[in-house]
Amino acid sequence: MATGQGTTWVLVADAHQGRVLEVEDAGIVPRLLSTVKPPALESQQRNPEHLWRHGDDPRAAHDEQRYAHTLVQALERGVASNQLRHLVLVAPPRMLGVLRDSLPRPLADRLRSSLAKDWGHVSDAALPEQVRPLVEIWPR
Repeated sequence: MATGQGTTWVLVADAHQGRVLEVEDAGIVPRLLSTVKPPALESQQRNPEHLWRHGDDPRAAHDEQRYAHTLVQALERGVASNQLRHLVLVAPPRMLGVLRDSLPRPLADRLRSSLAKDWGHVSDAALPEQVRPLVEIWPR
């Protein structure tokens, strides 16, 4: 049953990868559209001994911001090409917060739902069934 609500993209992200799934309409099985890898980490370039002497490396937070920006850029391409009408985010709590804070207005307006879960361990084959219940019939 087609609802005519348009395409929903679901971003499932963790520290190691972001996967974008496309759902053409509510009730249709999602398909994996793309995988986004994080950029090279700046914090790995520092000697581990530095952490023992100085505590947390602030570059780890910077790396997280850079990765969120990379993921948002992938989503913005969907908006620019008119492929994305609705957006759902799934990520561990901290990353979910960073992603939501990084969304520019055109993406934030499309955000329909977010879920604070770490689904990084879910295989590409199993992910569509995991994601399917998240895409509902959105109010117009």
